[in-house]
Amino acid sequence: MKPIARLLSLLALLPLLAGCAGGWRGGVVPAEWASGATTAMPATAAAPAAGPAMAHATTPAAGGGSHATASGAVFVWKGEGGTVSVAGEFNTWNVTADPLKKQADGSWTLEKALPAGRYAYKFVLDGTNWKADPGAAETVDDGFGGKNSLMVVGGAAGAAAATAAPAAAPVAAPAAGGAGTTATADGAVFRYSGAGGTVAVAGEFNAWNTSADMMTRQADGTWQLVKKLNAGRYAYKFVVDGSNWKEDPGAKETVDDSYGGKNAVVVVGGASAATAPATMSAPATAPAGTAKPLTAGAKPAPPRLTPDGVVFTYAGPAKSSVALCGDFNAWATTTDAMQQGADGTWTLTRKLPAGTYAYKFLVDGASWKTDDGNPDGHDDGFGGKNSIVTVK
Repeated sequence: MKPIARLLSLLALLPLLAGCAGGWRGGVVPAEWASGATTAMPATAAAPAAGPAMAHATTPAAGGGSHATASGAVFVWKGEGGTVSVAGEFNTWNVTADPLKKQADGSWTLEKALPAGRYAYKFVLDGTNWKADPGAAETVDDGFGGKNSLMVVGGAAGAAAATAAPAAAPVAAPAAGGAGTTATADGAVFRYSGAGGTVAVAGEFNAWNTSADMMTRQADGTWQLVKKLNAGRYAYKFVVDGSNWKEDPGAKETVDDSYGGKNAVVVVGGASAATAPATMSAPATAPAGTAKPLTAGAKPAPPRLTPDGVVFTYAGPAKSSVALCGDFNAWATTTDAMQQGADGTWTLTRKLPAGTYAYKFLVDGASWKTDDGNPDGHDDGFGGKNSIVTVK
């Protein structure tokens, strides 16, 4: 390089050297450099204005299933269903409150904020079919001979919440000799020892109503109800938080509940009640002996489509009543009462629009029965089967 050219090059570098030695001009970093220096923003700055963002757990459950997050849970269902929702203790077992959204891969997901704790839940398919989460790491008895899945939120705090009774009203063991339901001269004293926000007793004496006979929490944390009853034998269960059916572990006698579990039995009235049939008589307030016995030729029959509607037939033991319950009447227990014929079978003709419907017979207001004359059925979500009828 010629001397003159070299001198000109050195003169051109002087302003840059001054910037490096004495700092940027005016002490201000150039804008294009500053923008790069401030790209590391706090995570909270990215939260959408519409509401708090869910903080996902850094390591989801294996296989991408349901898992807890820092502020709640992500529920994941992989299976059949036209609609899927999650029902559990966090939404009082509401089947429509928390619908899942179908994803591109065919799975269903819901992200839900929850405080630390342990929550029993199930998925509900198409509004009626209850399913446990096959990927759940922990389960609890659902009160119907099956299992509820369990979601633990909050790590150690959630685990502690599960093992501890509610702080506001700790559950203590009943006093010796005072546990369990006992008969009295006027009826029965029902006692339940366990956790729950509300507890009711449902049985043959109140048409299995889940809110008619609410129990009162005692100072020791147990629940109690004194109820007048006529002499007789009554099947019953406790209903915790409006939906979780529990057998009385202290009952001296039980009977099949038709869901793979047991109903407890209380006997009121001493010797007169003890002579009642072991198959469980209807409450004394119900009309006794109104049902006709089945004749020799009576037998189950599948649903029959006629111009007037679908003819449903029940041919089985019944003492006083049979009702038809299903998707078509929101499983109401009194809407579609069946009529008994001379041969002892029970029938009902019901108009139904085209579609496929799950149904069962409710016998004597307490025992759910599938249709023995109909081979079509699917899982009812409680370890049993619903019968299925298709109308075209």
